[in-house]
Amino acid sequence: MMNNSKIISDPPRGFAGIIQNPLCSLNSNEQFKKRYNNTNMKILLNPTNLNHAALIIISQGQIQVKSVENKPKENLDKNQTGWDAFLEMRSEVFLGLAMNRLSLVSVLIKWMRGEIRMKGILKLMVLLKIFKLLN
Repeated sequence: MMNNSKIISDPPRGFAGIIQNPLCSLNSNEQFKKRYNNTNMKILLNPTNLNHAALIIISQGQIQVKSVENKPKENLDKNQTGWDAFLEMRSEVFLGLAMNRLSLVSVLIKWMRGEIRMKGILKLMVLLKIFKLLN
């Protein structure tokens, strides 16, 4: 349910705008379409040092990215945006992860130090698999 959240449809701003083109390019990838044809999931990526989070919507073999204002924090509430998985860290860590410059071990170390917050960890594994399709 997306009642009072600050979801901005078009064009995605900030971090969402940065990741939109690479992720949405998967909409023409037959392997992605086939693998995620029966998937309906929302993943919220919140870069703590920027003003907009990215809501990644995977629905029936298509991917869409929307911006969500991340201040106030209530905008990121699960009831507001309907996310299934949540990942929060600084933007440079996101980009390092997406470009395979960070290993899973280094991500776990950052998580243990409190530099990364995750909810819906098993569903976040889908995002890692999607990032691999980009390479």
